[in-house]
Amino acid sequence: MGLTLSVGPWWDGTQPLQRYWLHLKVWRGDDGVHMSIRDPQESNFYPREKGGTPLSREDAKSNGVIDEIWSVADFIIESDIAVSSYLAGNYIDSEGREERDADSSVHSC
Repeated sequence: MGLTLSVGPWWDGTQPLQRYWLHLKVWRGDDGVHMSIRDPQESNFYPREKGGTPLSREDAKSNGVIDEIWSVADFIIESDIAVSSYLAGNYIDSEGREERDADSSVHSC
């Protein structure tokens, strides 16, 4: 599963240059959930200018925002019913989720 995350200020008056984004591969193994930072071009949202500056694996490791990104990813995996049901190998339960324009990817498969 791919997970594209953008962190930083999103309120009115902020600019994309104040935000960072990256793309994660997320999967469940026998010993729990694993995450790996992937090339931004692997994201269906690429080039995602609105999301801010894309981070490669090397950029993310040296950027101070990486702890915030890991926290957001952990929160999503633990609390989003569709993500957690997918990772558990169950029927994808998206009840209660409301689709918004921002949820659309640039590309599709």
